[in-house]
Amino acid sequence: MRTPGLWLALPVILLAAACGPPDQPAEPVEESVTNELLGIRLDPLPPDFAVAVNDDRGLELVPVEAKIGGRVVFEVGDEEPLIDLVAAVHRHQRRIEEMPGADYKGGQELVTPLGSAFYSRGRYLAGADLVEDTVLVSKHPSSNRLLVISYRYPAGADSSVRVQQLLEIVSVVQAVGSGAAPAGP
Repeated sequence: MRTPGLWLALPVILLAAACGPPDQPAEPVEESVTNELLGIRLDPLPPDFAVAVNDDRGLELVPVEAKIGGRVVFEVGDEEPLIDLVAAVHRHQRRIEEMPGADYKGGQELVTPLGSAFYSRGRYLAGADLVEDTVLVSKHPSSNRLLVISYRYPAGADSSVRVQQLLEIVSVVQAVGSGAAPAGP
């Protein structure tokens, strides 16, 4: 004869075994990342990316899955009276076209949370590897400076996922101090 107490305890034992030892802390999750030097904050940090560099050299992200490869680099220009996004796209195009095995794919104007922006992408050979370089250029969220977000990754047959990831990143870019909870009375 079976005892009902044993049948009730079995699911609890299985659940405890599946959860692992209680003394292992969960991996820390960065909900947002701020870089004071660049004057930007990513809130929330897109879940597909981890922070590789966040210091006085700048801000760089890498895909969480290392086998995917790639790197996202944020750059902010000097204060300017006029931000010329089209000129920034042309600079990117020239840089791509100067590389070995160059294949410039073009650019397109976008409407983003930061306002008007452009993305531009192209491929070239880096040694024996075919690399794709996609940039998104826009006005900085808090000043009259150019914000360039570059995503360089191993070229594949379909770039749409990578371009979508770049668009998701730009959608969470904020000026430092924006979105912060108001101070209490």
